[in-house]
Amino acid sequence: MNPSHALPPIVLSEEERAQFLEQGYLVRRVLDEAGIARYVAAVEADRRERGDAQRMSNLQFLQPAKAIRGIQDVICNADILAIGRDLLGEGIIIDGASLFYAEAGVDYRQGWHRDVLQVPDDQVDPAWFSESYHYNYVQMNLPLTVDGCLWLVPGSHRRALNAPERAIFGNTEKMAPVDAAELADGLQLVLQPGEAVFYNNYTVHRGYGGTLAQRRITVHLGFHSSQYPPTCHFGVLDHTEYTLDYLASLDPGVREALRAHLVERARHPEVNVFHAYHQQFLKQEFKTT
Repeated sequence: MNPSHALPPIVLSEEERAQFLEQGYLVRRVLDEAGIARYVAAVEADRRERGDAQRMSNLQFLQPAKAIRGIQDVICNADILAIGRDLLGEGIIIDGASLFYAEAGVDYRQGWHRDVLQVPDDQVDPAWFSESYHYNYVQMNLPLTVDGCLWLVPGSHRRALNAPERAIFGNTEKMAPVDAAELADGLQLVLQPGEAVFYNNYTVHRGYGGTLAQRRITVHLGFHSSQYPPTCHFGVLDHTEYTLDYLASLDPGVREALRAHLVERARHPEVNVFHAYHQQFLKQEFKTT
């Protein structure tokens, strides 16, 4: 389902695929003005019902208790799925769906990190951060408002931490303190509404806006390819909540995407331990300032 698109899905060039492999990120526009307006209206309606908070919210909008029905079909967007296939391979499976939301004036600061925060230190494999590792996962941020909160160090997913990074990370591979020194190689991505950044989340990166000058509304997705074995990230969605009644209540495209996720989860019981780690991590306060 992709109501705002009548054109064929995007196909990436060899140069774009090479950039993603080498630099760890790629930016492409995937939503038109009508699609942006439709999703913003759905988010605003949901916020009126839920009320607001004085921090950056991270709402898992495919889960029953937190569902935002009006934006769920973003996981069926033909351009997003086509880019996912070009980057990972066939059989793209949704595996992560959050809405980042904050009003202007919220102070938003994360430390530099790789997305292994939920994995126990003794299970973090240095081989994950190497050119030879086949990384079967891609994350995507899709802002519905101008968003300059994602910073990353291009190419850092393919190597161990360098000396400036190690100086701020210390003895961990996970996260540097929020007040650590800046990284000279850090790149701020300022995205316009409808532009999506696809990135390897083993790249050293952070969410950082300081005191936000304007409202932030950004959809965050994760994808896996059934063509290859999973990484430790597959299993972000809490599949245990996807009952038959809940699935039956969804739009057909969303329902089929979640059913495909359930089938793929059943094929890979080895990720259950990482799913448990991630669900435990989500219940904790992710310190941002």
